[in-house]
Amino acid sequence: MKYLIIGTGGTGGCIGGYLAKGRKDVIFIARGAHLRSMKEKGLILHSTKDGDIKLKNVKAYDGSEELEKFDVIFVCVKGYSIDDIIPTIRKTSHEKTIVIPILNTLTAGEKLAAALPDITVLDGCIYVSGYVSAPGEITQGDMIFRIVFGPMENTKVDMNLLGKIQADLEECHIEGVISDNIKRDTFRKFSFTSALASTCVYFDVVVGEVQKKGKYRDMFISLLKELEELADMSKIKLTCNLVEENLNILVGLAPDITASMHKDIKKGKKSEKEELIFDVVRIAKKYGVSVPSYSKIAEHFGYNEN
Repeated sequence: MKYLIIGTGGTGGCIGGYLAKGRKDVIFIARGAHLRSMKEKGLILHSTKDGDIKLKNVKAYDGSEELEKFDVIFVCVKGYSIDDIIPTIRKTSHEKTIVIPILNTLTAGEKLAAALPDITVLDGCIYVSGYVSAPGEITQGDMIFRIVFGPMENTKVDMNLLGKIQADLEECHIEGVISDNIKRDTFRKFSFTSALASTCVYFDVVVGEVQKKGKYRDMFISLLKELEELADMSKIKLTCNLVEENLNILVGLAPDITASMHKDIKKGKKSEKEELIFDVVRIAKKYGVSVPSYSKIAEHFGYNEN
Protein backbone atom coordinates (compact mmCIF):
# COMPACT_ATOMS: atom_id res chain seq x y z
CA MET A 1 0.00 0.00 0.00
CA LYS A 2 1.04 3.59 -0.60
CA TYR A 3 1.31 5.82 2.49
CA LEU A 4 1.29 9.63 2.68
CA ILE A 5 2.44 11.35 5.87
CA ILE A 6 1.11 14.90 6.09
CA GLY A 7 3.20 16.64 8.72
CA THR A 8 6.66 15.25 9.42
CA GLY A 9 7.14 16.47 12.98
CA GLY A 10 7.66 14.17 15.93
CA THR A 11 4.50 12.15 15.30
CA GLY A 12 4.56 11.97 11.51
CA GLY A 13 8.32 11.53 11.43
CA CYS A 14 8.12 8.49 13.70
CA ILE A 15 5.23 6.91 11.78
CA GLY A 16 6.75 7.52 8.37
CA GLY A 17 10.28 6.68 9.50
CA TYR A 18 9.32 3.28 10.84
CA LEU A 19 7.19 2.52 7.77
CA ALA A 20 10.01 3.53 5.43
CA LYS A 21 12.52 1.46 7.40
CA GLY A 22 10.15 -1.46 6.92
CA ARG A 23 10.34 -0.87 3.15
CA LYS A 24 6.80 0.44 2.82
CA ASP A 25 6.01 2.95 0.07
CA VAL A 26 6.02 6.27 1.95
CA ILE A 27 5.93 9.93 0.91
CA PHE A 28 6.38 12.77 3.41
CA ILE A 29 4.88 16.26 3.44
CA ALA A 30 7.06 18.66 5.41
CA ARG A 31 8.15 22.30 5.30
CA GLY A 32 10.96 24.76 5.89
CA ALA A 33 14.47 23.74 6.90
CA HIS A 34 13.18 20.31 7.90
CA LEU A 35 11.98 19.66 4.35
CA ARG A 36 15.16 21.02 2.79
CA SER A 37 17.31 18.77 4.94
CA MET A 38 15.16 15.74 4.15
CA LYS A 39 15.53 16.41 0.43
CA GLU A 40 19.29 16.86 0.65
CA LYS A 41 20.30 14.29 3.27
CA GLY A 42 17.28 12.10 3.98
CA LEU A 43 15.64 11.54 7.36
CA ILE A 44 17.36 10.39 10.54
CA LEU A 45 15.27 8.88 13.33
CA HIS A 46 16.98 8.45 16.71
CA SER A 47 14.88 5.60 18.04
CA THR A 48 14.89 4.06 21.50
CA LYS A 49 13.26 0.96 19.99
CA ASP A 50 15.34 0.35 16.86
CA GLY A 51 18.46 2.50 17.31
CA ASP A 52 19.41 5.17 14.77
CA ILE A 53 17.40 4.82 11.58
CA LYS A 54 19.03 6.59 8.63
CA LEU A 55 16.77 6.87 5.61
CA LYS A 56 18.43 8.18 2.47
CA ASN A 57 16.61 9.39 -0.63
CA VAL A 58 13.27 9.81 1.12
CA LYS A 59 10.45 11.22 -0.99
CA ALA A 60 9.61 14.55 0.67
CA TYR A 61 7.52 17.44 -0.67
CA ASP A 62 5.76 20.56 0.55
CA GLY A 63 2.32 19.49 -0.72
CA SER A 64 2.01 22.02 -3.52
CA GLU A 65 3.25 19.55 -6.14
CA GLU A 66 1.11 17.22 -8.20
CA LEU A 67 1.33 13.97 -6.27
CA GLU A 68 0.08 10.45 -6.86
CA LYS A 69 -2.90 8.87 -5.13
CA PHE A 70 -2.45 7.09 -1.82
CA ASP A 71 -4.13 4.21 -0.05
CA VAL A 72 -3.54 5.53 3.47
CA ILE A 73 -3.02 9.12 4.57
CA PHE A 74 -1.82 9.85 8.10
CA VAL A 75 -2.62 13.44 9.07
CA CYS A 76 -0.08 14.54 11.70
CA VAL A 77 -0.31 18.34 11.70
CA LYS A 78 -1.25 20.70 14.53
CA GLY A 79 -4.97 21.17 15.06
CA TYR A 80 -4.95 24.74 13.75
CA SER A 81 -3.65 23.53 10.36
CA ILE A 82 -6.54 21.20 9.51
CA ASP A 83 -8.16 23.57 7.02
CA ASP A 84 -4.83 24.12 5.26
CA ILE A 85 -4.24 20.47 4.43
CA ILE A 86 -7.72 19.57 3.16
CA PRO A 87 -6.83 20.39 -0.49
CA THR A 88 -3.79 18.09 -0.25
CA ILE A 89 -5.91 15.23 1.09
CA ARG A 90 -8.50 15.77 -1.62
CA LYS A 91 -6.04 15.70 -4.51
CA THR A 92 -4.11 12.67 -3.21
CA SER A 93 -7.09 10.44 -2.46
CA HIS A 94 -8.82 7.80 -4.57
CA GLU A 95 -12.18 6.14 -3.95
CA LYS A 96 -10.78 3.68 -1.38
CA THR A 97 -8.30 5.94 0.42
CA ILE A 98 -8.29 5.74 4.23
CA VAL A 99 -7.51 8.98 6.09
CA ILE A 100 -6.32 8.64 9.69
CA PRO A 101 -5.95 11.90 11.64
CA ILE A 102 -3.46 11.78 14.53
CA LEU A 103 -3.97 15.15 16.22
CA ASN A 104 -4.27 16.67 19.70
CA THR A 105 -7.94 17.48 19.36
CA LEU A 106 -11.36 16.00 20.03
CA THR A 107 -12.81 17.14 16.72
CA ALA A 108 -10.22 16.38 14.01
CA GLY A 109 -12.01 13.35 12.60
CA GLU A 110 -15.38 15.09 12.54
CA LYS A 111 -13.96 18.20 10.86
CA LEU A 112 -12.15 16.24 8.17
CA ALA A 113 -15.14 13.97 7.53
CA ALA A 114 -17.41 16.99 7.10
CA ALA A 115 -14.98 18.64 4.69
CA LEU A 116 -14.29 15.43 2.74
CA PRO A 117 -17.65 13.63 2.50
CA ASP A 118 -16.56 11.40 -0.40
CA ILE A 119 -13.44 10.11 1.38
CA THR A 120 -13.29 7.55 4.20
CA VAL A 121 -12.07 9.43 7.26
CA LEU A 122 -11.39 7.51 10.47
CA ASP A 123 -10.20 8.88 13.79
CA GLY A 124 -7.09 7.97 15.69
CA CYS A 125 -4.54 8.74 18.36
CA ILE A 126 -0.94 7.86 19.06
CA TYR A 127 1.23 6.97 22.02
CA VAL A 128 4.77 8.00 21.19
CA SER A 129 7.30 10.54 22.40
CA GLY A 130 8.91 12.21 19.41
CA TYR A 131 10.17 15.63 18.39
CA VAL A 132 12.21 17.35 15.68
CA SER A 133 15.66 17.53 17.28
CA ALA A 134 17.31 19.14 14.22
CA PRO A 135 16.36 19.72 10.59
CA GLY A 136 15.93 16.28 9.04
CA GLU A 137 16.17 14.53 12.41
CA ILE A 138 13.52 13.08 14.73
CA THR A 139 14.22 11.88 18.26
CA GLN A 140 11.94 9.27 19.79
CA GLY A 141 12.11 9.40 23.56
CA ASP A 142 10.64 6.15 24.91
CA MET A 143 9.81 2.57 24.03
CA ILE A 144 6.06 2.99 23.64
CA PHE A 145 4.88 3.34 20.04
CA ARG A 146 1.19 2.60 19.59
CA ILE A 147 -1.33 3.85 17.01
CA VAL A 148 -5.02 3.41 17.81
CA PHE A 149 -7.42 3.93 14.92
CA GLY A 150 -10.95 3.05 13.89
CA PRO A 151 -14.16 4.20 12.24
CA MET A 152 -16.32 6.90 13.76
CA GLU A 153 -20.02 6.33 14.33
CA ASN A 154 -22.04 5.80 11.13
CA THR A 155 -18.88 5.39 9.04
CA LYS A 156 -18.76 2.43 6.67
CA VAL A 157 -15.29 1.03 6.18
CA ASP A 158 -13.65 -2.07 4.77
CA MET A 159 -12.38 -3.79 7.92
CA ASN A 160 -10.14 -6.03 5.83
CA LEU A 161 -8.31 -2.91 4.68
CA LEU A 162 -7.91 -1.77 8.28
CA GLY A 163 -6.45 -5.19 9.01
CA LYS A 164 -3.87 -4.67 6.26
CA ILE A 165 -2.89 -1.30 7.74
CA GLN A 166 -2.57 -2.92 11.16
CA ALA A 167 -0.40 -5.69 9.70
CA ASP A 168 1.88 -3.14 8.00
CA LEU A 169 2.28 -1.23 11.27
CA GLU A 170 3.08 -4.36 13.23
CA GLU A 171 5.58 -5.49 10.59
CA CYS A 172 7.33 -2.13 11.02
CA HIS A 173 7.53 -2.42 14.85
CA ILE A 174 4.56 -0.12 15.51
CA GLU A 175 1.78 -1.48 17.69
CA GLY A 176 -1.42 -1.06 15.69
CA VAL A 177 -4.76 -1.23 17.50
CA ILE A 178 -8.08 -1.24 15.65
CA SER A 179 -10.47 0.38 18.11
CA ASP A 180 -14.02 -0.81 18.67
CA ASN A 181 -14.86 2.62 20.11
CA ILE A 182 -12.56 5.28 18.71
CA LYS A 183 -14.45 8.16 20.32
CA ARG A 184 -13.67 6.68 23.73
CA ASP A 185 -10.06 5.94 22.88
CA THR A 186 -9.27 9.36 21.41
CA PHE A 187 -10.90 10.99 24.44
CA ARG A 188 -8.67 8.96 26.77
CA LYS A 189 -5.54 10.05 24.93
CA PHE A 190 -6.75 13.64 24.65
CA SER A 191 -7.37 13.77 28.41
CA PHE A 192 -3.69 13.31 29.21
CA THR A 193 -2.38 15.62 26.51
CA SER A 194 -4.87 18.37 27.33
CA ALA A 195 -4.59 18.22 31.13
CA LEU A 196 -0.80 18.09 31.14
CA ALA A 197 -0.34 20.80 28.51
CA SER A 198 -2.87 23.06 30.25
CA THR A 199 -1.14 22.64 33.61
CA CYS A 200 2.38 23.19 32.24
CA VAL A 201 1.46 26.25 30.22
CA TYR A 202 -0.68 27.89 32.93
CA PHE A 203 2.01 27.60 35.61
CA ASP A 204 4.98 27.71 33.20
CA VAL A 205 6.47 24.51 34.59
CA VAL A 206 8.00 21.28 33.27
CA VAL A 207 6.67 17.78 33.88
CA GLY A 208 8.85 17.22 36.95
CA GLU A 209 6.95 19.91 38.86
CA VAL A 210 3.61 18.29 38.03
CA GLN A 211 4.91 14.91 39.22
CA LYS A 212 5.43 16.31 42.73
CA LYS A 213 2.62 16.65 45.26
CA GLY A 214 1.36 20.22 45.37
CA LYS A 215 -0.65 22.79 43.45
CA TYR A 216 0.60 21.77 39.99
CA ARG A 217 -0.32 18.13 40.45
CA ASP A 218 -3.62 19.19 42.07
CA MET A 219 -4.48 21.24 38.98
CA PHE A 220 -3.65 18.29 36.71
CA ILE A 221 -6.00 16.08 38.74
CA SER A 222 -8.73 18.74 38.79
CA LEU A 223 -8.64 19.02 34.99
CA LEU A 224 -8.88 15.25 34.62
CA LYS A 225 -11.91 15.10 36.93
CA GLU A 226 -13.61 17.77 34.82
CA LEU A 227 -12.90 15.71 31.70
CA GLU A 228 -14.35 12.62 33.38
CA GLU A 229 -17.57 14.49 34.05
CA LEU A 230 -17.61 15.79 30.48
CA ALA A 231 -17.18 12.25 29.15
CA ASP A 232 -20.05 11.03 31.32
CA MET A 233 -22.41 13.79 30.18
CA SER A 234 -21.52 13.23 26.52
CA LYS A 235 -22.14 9.47 26.93
CA ILE A 236 -18.54 8.38 26.40
CA LYS A 237 -18.04 5.17 28.41
CA LEU A 238 -14.42 5.39 29.44
CA THR A 239 -13.93 1.94 31.04
CA CYS A 240 -11.11 3.41 33.13
CA ASN A 241 -10.40 5.97 35.83
CA LEU A 242 -8.84 8.94 34.02
CA VAL A 243 -7.09 10.27 37.10
CA GLU A 244 -5.50 6.95 38.03
CA GLU A 245 -4.56 6.08 34.45
CA ASN A 246 -3.01 9.44 33.67
CA LEU A 247 -1.12 9.72 36.95
CA ASN A 248 0.49 6.39 36.08
CA ILE A 249 1.47 7.78 32.66
CA LEU A 250 2.78 10.97 34.26
CA VAL A 251 5.13 9.03 36.54
CA GLY A 252 6.84 7.45 33.54
CA LEU A 253 7.78 10.74 31.84
CA ALA A 254 11.19 12.37 31.97
CA PRO A 255 10.95 15.24 34.50
CA ASP A 256 12.68 17.81 32.29
CA ILE A 257 10.25 17.66 29.35
CA THR A 258 7.15 19.72 28.73
CA ALA A 259 4.19 19.84 26.36
CA SER A 260 4.65 21.04 22.78
CA MET A 261 1.97 23.71 23.36
CA HIS A 262 4.03 25.04 26.26
CA LYS A 263 7.12 25.22 24.05
CA ASP A 264 5.21 27.00 21.28
CA ILE A 265 3.75 29.62 23.61
CA LYS A 266 7.13 30.34 25.22
CA LYS A 267 8.60 30.86 21.75
CA GLY A 268 5.75 33.17 20.75
CA LYS A 269 4.58 30.72 18.08
CA LYS A 270 1.05 29.73 17.19
CA SER A 271 -0.21 27.12 19.64
CA GLU A 272 -2.99 24.57 20.09
CA LYS A 273 -4.71 26.38 22.96
CA GLU A 274 -7.93 26.47 20.90
CA GLU A 275 -7.93 22.69 20.55
CA LEU A 276 -6.51 21.66 23.93
CA ILE A 277 -8.13 24.25 26.23
CA PHE A 278 -10.81 26.37 24.59
CA ASP A 279 -12.61 23.45 22.90
CA VAL A 280 -13.07 21.77 26.28
CA VAL A 281 -14.84 24.86 27.61
CA ARG A 282 -17.02 25.06 24.49
CA ILE A 283 -18.00 21.39 24.62
CA ALA A 284 -18.64 21.59 28.36
CA LYS A 285 -21.02 24.49 27.82
CA LYS A 286 -22.85 22.46 25.17
CA TYR A 287 -23.48 19.65 27.67
CA GLY A 288 -24.05 21.87 30.69
CA VAL A 289 -20.92 20.71 32.51
CA SER A 290 -19.09 22.97 34.94
CA VAL A 291 -15.34 23.10 34.25
CA PRO A 292 -13.99 25.82 36.55
CA SER A 293 -10.33 24.83 36.22
CA TYR A 294 -10.43 24.71 32.43
CA SER A 295 -12.42 27.97 32.39
CA LYS A 296 -9.82 29.65 34.61
CA ILE A 297 -6.98 28.62 32.33
CA ALA A 298 -8.94 29.49 29.18
CA GLU A 299 -9.72 32.97 30.50
CA HIS A 300 -6.04 33.46 31.37
CA PHE A 301 -5.14 32.80 27.72
CA GLY A 302 -7.77 35.10 26.26
CA TYR A 303 -10.76 32.83 25.72
CA ASN A 304 -13.91 34.71 24.83
CA GLU A 305 -17.06 32.66 24.32
CA ASN A 306 -18.57 35.46 22.28
